[in-house]
Amino acid sequence: MNVIEKLKYHEENKLEDWIYSGDKESRKFSKELVKFSKDNLNEIKQYCINTMPSEFSSLSIIYEAFSEYSIDFNEFLFEEIQRVVYLAKNKSIKPDYLEVLTDIETEAIYSKTESIYIDIMEFLTSNLNLEKEPKFNVELLEVISWFLIEFDEDDEISESKIWINRITALADYADVNVKIKAREVLKESDISSALSPLSFIEKIKSIFN
Repeated sequence: MNVIEKLKYHEENKLEDWIYSGDKESRKFSKELVKFSKDNLNEIKQYCINTMPSEFSSLSIIYEAFSEYSIDFNEFLFEEIQRVVYLAKNKSIKPDYLEVLTDIETEAIYSKTESIYIDIMEFLTSNLNLEKEPKFNVELLEVISWFLIEFDEDDEISESKIWINRITALADYADVNVKIKAREVLKESDISSALSPLSFIEKIKSIFN
């Protein structure tokens, strides 16, 4: 099977064989995928467009391989982030399926293509909205939390103040579940932000969240 055929197989197989394959085998295919894509990126782009994110998606293989073994595809990964978020935003997929974006390794994007990292964070946080479905906001915050892993407040990224303000707005004014998730993201990312105190009921809910 060629690369595309293997991806289709894993998609139809719901990643069952992929999950149970050894590290050596998965690394071998990931590198094969990266090498193939450098000469055939349009084929990979079309494959992704034709593949809807799901609980077990072959997109995760592509995202992980591209972000772990090369920086050449970071712009394409940003395009995919936009596509998947818009699918969830327009309710073409469940918000839960945003999780596939957390298969993108963030370290090289942050350290070697900072401008793309800034674009990604601007896009992700700009899609947080008090009027959006709470589940969408919660799942998007989960993705944002993943991309904030590499972020250091001491780094001079002026745009970061806007990102933090958007998360803080949800931490203060959103539906209780979104509010709790936003506060969790700020805390886990060691981001200092003055927040209004939770009500007694919200504190109870946060314990069982």
